[in-house]
Amino acid sequence: MKIWKRWTQHPLFRGVVYFFPFQLLMLHLQRNQGLLLFWILIAGYITNTIGTDYGIPYLFLYPEYLGEVNVFSYAIIGFAWGGFIMSFNISSFIINSHRFPFLATLSRPFMKFTLNNFIIPTIFTVIYIYKIVVLLRFNEFIPWTNIYFLTGAFIGGMLLFVIMALGYFLSFHHDYITVFGMHPEMHEVDGTEKKRIRAVRIGLIEKINLKNIKHREQFLNEWNVETYLMNPFVIRRARSAEHYERAKLMKVFHKNHIYATIFEVVIFISLLIFGFFREIPMFKIPAGASILLLSTMLLMLTGAIHFVLRRWSLVVFILGFLIFNYFSKYSALNITNYAYGIDYQHTVIYNPDSIQQQLIRESPFDDDKQFHEIILNKWKKKITKVHKQRKPPIVFINCSGGGLKSALWSFYAIQQSDKALNGELFEHTYMITGSSGGMIGASYLRELYLMKQLNIIDDLYDDSLAYKISSDLLNPVATSAVLNDFLIRIQTFTEGTYRYPKDRGYAFERQLNENTDYILDKRLADYYFYEQNAIIPLMVFTPAITNDGKRLIISPLPMSFMSYNALSPERISHPIIENIEFSRFFRNNHALNLRFTSAIRMNATFPFILPTVSLPSRPSLEVMDAGLRDNYGTRTSITYLYHLKEWINENTGGVIFVRTHDSRRLKYNPRYIRSFADNLLSPLGGLLNNITKVQLQENDQLIQLAEGWLSVPINVVDFRLGEVITDAEISMSLHLTTKEKKQIMKAFHHPIIQHAVEQLRQLLIP
Repeated sequence: MKIWKRWTQHPLFRGVVYFFPFQLLMLHLQRNQGLLLFWILIAGYITNTIGTDYGIPYLFLYPEYLGEVNVFSYAIIGFAWGGFIMSFNISSFIINSHRFPFLATLSRPFMKFTLNNFIIPTIFTVIYIYKIVVLLRFNEFIPWTNIYFLTGAFIGGMLLFVIMALGYFLSFHHDYITVFGMHPEMHEVDGTEKKRIRAVRIGLIEKINLKNIKHREQFLNEWNVETYLMNPFVIRRARSAEHYERAKLMKVFHKNHIYATIFEVVIFISLLIFGFFREIPMFKIPAGASILLLSTMLLMLTGAIHFVLRRWSLVVFILGFLIFNYFSKYSALNITNYAYGIDYQHTVIYNPDSIQQQLIRESPFDDDKQFHEIILNKWKKKITKVHKQRKPPIVFINCSGGGLKSALWSFYAIQQSDKALNGELFEHTYMITGSSGGMIGASYLRELYLMKQLNIIDDLYDDSLAYKISSDLLNPVATSAVLNDFLIRIQTFTEGTYRYPKDRGYAFERQLNENTDYILDKRLADYYFYEQNAIIPLMVFTPAITNDGKRLIISPLPMSFMSYNALSPERISHPIIENIEFSRFFRNNHALNLRFTSAIRMNATFPFILPTVSLPSRPSLEVMDAGLRDNYGTRTSITYLYHLKEWINENTGGVIFVRTHDSRRLKYNPRYIRSFADNLLSPLGGLLNNITKVQLQENDQLIQLAEGWLSVPINVVDFRLGEVITDAEISMSLHLTTKEKKQIMKAFHHPIIQHAVEQLRQLLIP
């Protein structure tokens, strides 16, 4: 024990253990876990530990600015990284500086604190730069010279913000001399002088009387420091603050905290102002920078709240959250996301009785069936006129969800297959349905096909079209989320006679229109004529209704028969309403005036990325991604076939399901030896991870059941991207790198995919 005590009292040992940077590291680990959570989260993104499936790491490691990865994109994200570092330093200073009273005796206390608080920012910055270099060199195969420029731009952007912040604190710093007009060594306090300052304010609401303090630790909760960094190259011994008047030390800190909080507020307001210009191209910053900005604002908010409330911060935060959560149920605070083009002034009553009464009162089933039989006859006439086939095969294209990966794959696989088959695929296609990303790509291709039919474009198979539909959608969505949705939505836009707030749903539609040259900027009603006359395939969107699990059937054509699980309401005593027909239920809200891009968005509202859409009903219908109920569109296709099966049996030579998947076919996953945490979480984790697998099995069963009531053969042709490229190689995101786009397009020429094309050729071409 004596040896240990002697060793711990050794100047070298104390110089290391009580070195200010080391003490700050220990303080963060012991007291500031909330601040460390931000670092852990960002580190998870950077190291491909968190968000890999959604491509989030690429947003930080391979940022795009105005569609390009260059020195500007890395300089911007470096600037945002510098902001994140400085927000950490400022919040740490506000929360912890009072624990180190010797700081108040130094010149420029915040500068000294920031310099000594280097360990955590330096570790994570080195990791960040290392991961950037690895990705650029070994994933993107970029030459070392270019890597030096890109990483240099990142470091330069980071240093620019740090220098700007330090410049502010250098101009407005407050130390002992500037506050009291004398050097601290000239003012050693005796018992009489202590009475001159009887109280000191901590924050804005807490005031401490010195007479109530019996022990110094009760007031300052000090951490011992014996050495600190004077500058990056000089270590100094810390001056003892035992003989200084406590209140005056705290007053020095309080002055610095005020200016630190002012800096945070100025940055916060600057970001709000920046949000007003987010639609200008030059302000469409990389999505990774947007996430860092959000983290920066939250860190700064943490510091500002702690400055005002101090020990009451956590209590007030919890109470504030509970109060906000309670009042958010009311319209003044309730954040609603809209489907653009329809009327929200009038609402429809939504309950099982009102739905059933409307359908039975109007009795539209037989009329709608006859309407669709007429369309089917037009489709058949179009094909038999060219091919002289008495009973042509009918094609249903089902597209799975999966972000831009699925959007590009569904577009390119169908486009190139149609090219290889000399236009026969789209000629025979009667309906397209599915979810999320797959329907984004299919919608774009169908619109191009219509333009080809109308002689507006000449080439439907240009590769440049694939790059348009796979252009970035995540940057504007993330920027809007950070600078608008998570703060205050005050900007609006006019759509016809209606006004809606701008949010990330608006940003998504705007960017999708920009990427596709605005050819999708139409109303639902604009497709009525072309679908009715079988000029283009029918397209049915089926977002899930979160209120009760039903599906919303969105189509310009009447489809009341899709609402019931039986052929007509007279055939069973209590028909089950499975789906809600959008155009009929919201007829008085101008349903057919719905923006087509809003229909796409409603079908692709993946949680957290895009907001759930509310519809004008009482209670409000909340709809989200179609993948929740029917990721592949098979259920919709089978339901339609069931109701039109008599016509299908008499007039077609068979049904062909063309399915574009982003995943591979089901494989057995053996049960492994699980830990306690696995056993605890596996029921929920297994459910969430296997939703699409369960749907695949159900879809195969539905097709097998359909073979029982269809007298014509059913064939399934799968274009499975996952059989060629693993899920780990390409993320399910609204952002694709150039390498990922090339991988997806190259996958079409793989023997497995080419075999599917040949299979399709044999089925379509007699």
